[in-house]
Amino acid sequence: MSAFTFVAGKNDDDARARAFYLLQKYTSATLLQRAIDLYREFLRDFEREVKRPENAKDSMQSSYQQDLVFFLQYLQPMEFAEPLLANASRRTEAFALMREARRFDPFIWGRRYQESGASEPGSIFHDLGYRYTSHESIGTFAKAATSSSLIFVCMATLFKRARVYFSQPLHSAHSAMCWTYDSVFFDELPINYVPPIVFPSRIPSCPPRNESNEGQIWSEDTIPVTGIWEPWPVNAKTGPRCPNYYIAGDTANQYQMEGTDTLERVRWRLIWKDTRYADGTIPYEERDYFAPPPPVVRNRRLLTARPGDSCPRSGEWFSHHLNRRVNVKAGEQMPGPERSKTGAVIWYLELDD
Repeated sequence: MSAFTFVAGKNDDDARARAFYLLQKYTSATLLQRAIDLYREFLRDFEREVKRPENAKDSMQSSYQQDLVFFLQYLQPMEFAEPLLANASRRTEAFALMREARRFDPFIWGRRYQESGASEPGSIFHDLGYRYTSHESIGTFAKAATSSSLIFVCMATLFKRARVYFSQPLHSAHSAMCWTYDSVFFDELPINYVPPIVFPSRIPSCPPRNESNEGQIWSEDTIPVTGIWEPWPVNAKTGPRCPNYYIAGDTANQYQMEGTDTLERVRWRLIWKDTRYADGTIPYEERDYFAPPPPVVRNRRLLTARPGDSCPRSGEWFSHHLNRRVNVKAGEQMPGPERSKTGAVIWYLELDD
């Protein structure tokens, strides 16, 4: 789960800043470029494997070649979208193309391969990490799964038709629309397709609340300006809720109040106009969105713990396999999961003394 948990009335300002950061990241050119790069890596790895000399005589070789053709078809809309990601006037086209491209997920993890036994040991698919569901897949197929998650979180931010579930089984679980404070920080269930949330050490400041009703719109009204809008409930005591990203021309949603299934008609007020790519370039600060974790330096004294262990010492712990840092107090349980798509999770704490 995200290292940050929203507690109404206690950390609203921190939640607001973190939500603002995530909304910018989820709609960024850098995030979608990362998704395209991962899908290309998946294709490269798959093609290299099926063309290896020892696999050339495999009875399934012709089928693997046909699989590669199918997988390549989903790359085409990504390549059409790629030059438009940082084009301010054509980003809507890029979003539509990326939404189309993400259909590779239900294709790869759909009936065709599930029924053919691709997740069973002995096949090239299994050797490359294919498992019955995308979030269980590892290795080469984990790259496609991660690509799918990144595209999903962008599409969920834009179109808001997805829901985030807080427990399983899903038919009886509480869920929330994208995005509320309940849902924006919840990345624990892989079925949600929310990639692990990692915050920078210094979170960029969020614009101040828009106290003016000038220019505000109501749920079901048309959004006039692309950017991040903040919902204000009718009951003033509730205070403004989780910001959301909207594209000009969209219809403003009702808001699902935290901890409830209730949708409320709210007033939306603009707090940030999206002008990031006005000059056709990607802002410098996006370089940190997918920065690798710091390398382990030799002779550095590190304390280790595994998920579920009692934390032996308070501090900022990090995990390379999760690409995440968390603050844990001594005696608290170390967070999970026990395994990531790249290996068993171990937490490290650098010792200064």
